[in-house]
Amino acid sequence: MTAREIKIAKSILQVLHDLDGGQAREVSLHGEAYVLCQCSRTEFEAVLHLCDVNGWLTGVQAKLGQGKKWSINDQGEAALLEMA
Repeated sequence: MTAREIKIAKSILQVLHDLDGGQAREVSLHGEAYVLCQCSRTEFEAVLHLCDVNGWLTGVQAKLGQGKKWSINDQGEAALLEMA
């Protein structure tokens, strides 16, 4: 991951960590991460995918076709600590 991708990933993980076990819809997650790192939607989606592939997130398909809801898992918490 590039330094920029790490910064965005850290923002995503931090937002989900701060939810204390809660879930966030993708659009809300982008809005909160944007406050921390001013990332474009394209950058956000690419890094969200990287976080998912690395096993740092748990994504659950929302009912009523509203995309996925995301939460941080134990691997994500460990990754966040390493990025600090």
